[in-house]
Amino acid sequence: MSTSNSLESRIKGAIVGVAVADALGGPVEFHKRGTFDPVTDYQPNLTFGLPAGSWTDDTSMTLCLAQSFIDTKTFSSASQLHNYLGWCEFGYLSSIGRCFDIGNLTRSTLTFWGSHVPAKNVSSSRNTSNLPSEEEIDRLQQEVNKTYAKPRNCGNGSLMRTVPIGLFYYRSSEAEIAKFSHLASQLTHPYHTNGEACAVYSILVAYILSSAAATGETPSKQAVFEKFKSFQFEDKTLNERFGIYDSVDDLRNRDEKLISSSGYVVNSLEAALWAFFSTEEWATGALKVVNLGDDADTVGAIYGGLAGAYYGIEAIPAKWREELVEKDVVENIADGLWKIVAE
Repeated sequence: MSTSNSLESRIKGAIVGVAVADALGGPVEFHKRGTFDPVTDYQPNLTFGLPAGSWTDDTSMTLCLAQSFIDTKTFSSASQLHNYLGWCEFGYLSSIGRCFDIGNLTRSTLTFWGSHVPAKNVSSSRNTSNLPSEEEIDRLQQEVNKTYAKPRNCGNGSLMRTVPIGLFYYRSSEAEIAKFSHLASQLTHPYHTNGEACAVYSILVAYILSSAAATGETPSKQAVFEKFKSFQFEDKTLNERFGIYDSVDDLRNRDEKLISSSGYVVNSLEAALWAFFSTEEWATGALKVVNLGDDADTVGAIYGGLAGAYYGIEAIPAKWREELVEKDVVENIADGLWKIVAE
């Protein structure tokens, strides 16, 4: 088995892939397609005044979720919230030490959770280990659901961070992966469309890892597409959007003009899958998806995690890995998650 086919390479590739594609897309976030010079490399992010290679909220929240698995070795909503709040309030796992880019729904839901869950603050000596029980989180979640589980709240803020679910639970059943995907999503994005988008994405990531572990070879794109088509969407919107794709060629050949890169979770999932299935190299797909513009950092992050799991970390250009801002932070968490999963 080659290194690029190893579980270690795929897990690290997924986490680093999120960060690299996020950093590529960040500078053209909010820019309409065709209004900017094509992205070919890292650029300064003028919107937020960031140096080239800086990652944004997509990566920060992905790292927070991965770190929760490293710390607890299980699924803990309280731990995840502890980390997200640490990022939001204190810049924990931010590329520049502060929270500078956060979605409206994420901000609103984390404001609610902040009244009940302490924020992780690595610079403080105060004790924040006394987290609410999962039973208490479940009770509070019902309040979140009543307020925010609405069709208008279907941004991509939970999908962008969900890749650690597929990595950590790659040996689990699809039912378990779907369950934990919904639980992780609902903390900030409780509408069922969001949960199902996270579930199918995480199942694809897990399928890639489990198939490669069983055979020693990367599954074909055709096999990954068939796994995607086998998912039974209960959500009407997702079912209608992806029901038009009967074959992998339907998705590969979809006209770019019909692919939206807005912050709507259904559009973001479609854009990432389109870039993944229509290219054969990590970098080619990453540049293809971020050059869609609009929510470029997030569609990039979603693509980057899936494609990183598929191709392995070696497929991500070394230049981009080396020039990533705070690359040691990303690499250490990727390494930590790999070691936990490999236990």
